[in-house]
Amino acid sequence: MPANLSADYLKAEEKYRGATTNEERLACLEEMFTTLPKPKGTEKMQADIKTRISKLKKEMAGPAKGGAKRADWFHVEKQGAGQVVVIGAPNCGKSALVRELTGLHAEVAPYPFTTTQPAAGMMEFEGIQIQLVDMPPVAPDSPAWLYHIMRTADIMVWMLDLSDDALLETTEQTQALLEKAHITFASPKSIVHSPESSPESAPPAIDNRQSEIVNPKKVLRLGAKSDDPQALDRLAILRELIGDVEVLSVSIEHHTGLEELKRRVFTILEIIRVYTKKPGKPVELRDPVVLPIGSTMTDAALHLHKDFAQNLQFARLWNSSGYDGQRVERGHVLQDKDILEFHV
Repeated sequence: MPANLSADYLKAEEKYRGATTNEERLACLEEMFTTLPKPKGTEKMQADIKTRISKLKKEMAGPAKGGAKRADWFHVEKQGAGQVVVIGAPNCGKSALVRELTGLHAEVAPYPFTTTQPAAGMMEFEGIQIQLVDMPPVAPDSPAWLYHIMRTADIMVWMLDLSDDALLETTEQTQALLEKAHITFASPKSIVHSPESSPESAPPAIDNRQSEIVNPKKVLRLGAKSDDPQALDRLAILRELIGDVEVLSVSIEHHTGLEELKRRVFTILEIIRVYTKKPGKPVELRDPVVLPIGSTMTDAALHLHKDFAQNLQFARLWNSSGYDGQRVERGHVLQDKDILEFHV
């Protein structure tokens, strides 16, 4: 066993040995994989943990032995250009946001814990579909599958209710529960979007508490219900807790900030849209190929079909950066909204 295992990994491994249910075992295995150092020498441990996770998921998905009733375990299959989970404290407005952006029919009520299981809808943004998942609230008794969905999602949208007098307390509790589940956040450029925005940035106060955590999640914090008369005051107080990190103010009632939310999600996903056309035919700017930033012309061809990519000779490119049908080779790095004409 490698000698450089972190204290968090060893703690998760100890909890795994003492786990009594499959749900607890799965949560511990995911913690073990998240906190396992990834240098050479741990490949076998990584593969072993992945195998155990896969086997346990299959066991949980099937009927329990002896007909005993098993605990519910929810999983949301990824669809569209990316999966975005919407999280937050009870009654912060998650369901209302997802319903507004996707049209998903979800129960919305002015009392907490209305949402008890995940529900997914598709948000349209400039020709692509992005999956939004309405999640049950983060609470002390949240089930293990809630954090499993968070870990596997591409982005987390954390809603902070600017109409809540207890905003500081609920934010601290949510942060503590996420950290307990070994979910921490990447540290993007710190800009707070509000009428009092400042271009200055500072390291986020709550993102650095667990330096040993691997694979921090991408997060977009939303200041929900920004139409509340005291919203700016609560946001200013909240910043003393969370630091000078980005908080995008939105109001579903007044339809403000929602288009910027879509654009920001697209940016954080770090993807590009590439359109294809047949030789001699006009381009149809719909159903683009969605690829990670940095993808090449070969990557776009592989996305269409493996055999197609093998027989590809070259492609012609059109874009807003000066290409007007010029020939490009396999290794050419693509940009958002490029148009490719493949030649085999």
